[in-house]
Amino acid sequence: MTDPDTTTTNASESVTAVDYITNQVRLEREARELMPYDPNECTYELGELRQPVFACLTCSRQNDDTPIGVCYSCSIQCHASHDIVELFSKRGFVCDCGTTRMSKTHNGACKLRRHGHKLERRLSISSNSSAKELELNAEDIPSSSNSYNQNYRGTFCDCQEQYNPAEETGDMLQCYFGFECGEDWYHDRCIMGIDKSAVSKTDNGEEPKLKYFPNLVDFDVFVCWKCISKFKQVFDELDRQTTIVHTKLPHFKQVPSVEEWHKQKETFEQTSAEPAAKKAKVDTTDVATEAPLYSYFLSNDFRDQIKKLYPKLPSESKLHQFLSNNNYLFEDDPVYEPPQDDDSETGSILDMGTDALHSLPRDKAIEGLQAYEQMRSKLRDFFKPFAEQGKIVTEDEVRQFFGSMTEERKHK
Repeated sequence: MTDPDTTTTNASESVTAVDYITNQVRLEREARELMPYDPNECTYELGELRQPVFACLTCSRQNDDTPIGVCYSCSIQCHASHDIVELFSKRGFVCDCGTTRMSKTHNGACKLRRHGHKLERRLSISSNSSAKELELNAEDIPSSSNSYNQNYRGTFCDCQEQYNPAEETGDMLQCYFGFECGEDWYHDRCIMGIDKSAVSKTDNGEEPKLKYFPNLVDFDVFVCWKCISKFKQVFDELDRQTTIVHTKLPHFKQVPSVEEWHKQKETFEQTSAEPAAKKAKVDTTDVATEAPLYSYFLSNDFRDQIKKLYPKLPSESKLHQFLSNNNYLFEDDPVYEPPQDDDSETGSILDMGTDALHSLPRDKAIEGLQAYEQMRSKLRDFFKPFAEQGKIVTEDEVRQFFGSMTEERKHK
């Protein structure tokens, strides 16, 4: 009589060959989508770049809470086991991996730069004559031009929340200018200044689009109120160019509802448009007259419009000087992307073993290839009847297969 417990266990540990192959292909496809680039080149030696940056909270804690950002490749090759936060693109950033900002990190030297310079890890011989790797410290000079904001501590937005992609349900926008905020990310509600408790969620747990907030497809980039306030005269002049600014929103503080936000917005705009004499009377009432700070949403073709405007501006004008100093606002501002990972496009995980054999001496490589092809052939023959008949492959059967191969090698 069959033991039901054993049957349940075998079923949970079993898989059809077709399912196994399908799952392998799916996992490799997902890996290519998440990490499509070749992670074998650190960007440190390329200098200042607008590039994807990852904050390493582990190394930061090990170095007295020093903010530390690393490039795409180093996040995978040097910090894979660390607490990493993806910051997306940052402008003018130089990778911190292997620099003295990480001087207290154990074995903190950048693995990629070490290998790129063909600086193999120095070896020391232990008492039992086995080779041991000598740990290398982070000793490279960090960039003096890097700037760090709260994102490098894992917090974002004016509300200073820890970002959790699994729990975040609303829209977040990155400030494109970033002079004051460091290209921070903001919740749509925080851009308007609406209290989080005022935003309801749909049945599926998502936050609906906020009323009065512009549609994401209707503008290109967003500039936060903090950066606008640092260059208010310049952005006021830019705002007069109706083809450049799609819309702007006032930022109030802790408004209890969307409708209350709209009421405050209309009140301010109404009083701003009134004559000075009438405005003085309004100032004696309880209506708040302090001018709010504004965030700007630039039109989809704002770069083309600024290009047309720029040569017409007097060279002594503040807007001309501002655009000259921040020409990425109207010229190409690409985000650096590492080279595509050719292996991820042309080969599977199983094929990578073959590629690795090419680095061996010729005689060893030939032996390895022969052994690999023999194993692959036997593995294919083993799986073939299961795949054709849709039969179950148990863990015990797989163990027996590899066990028999081990016995064959022993008797050769």
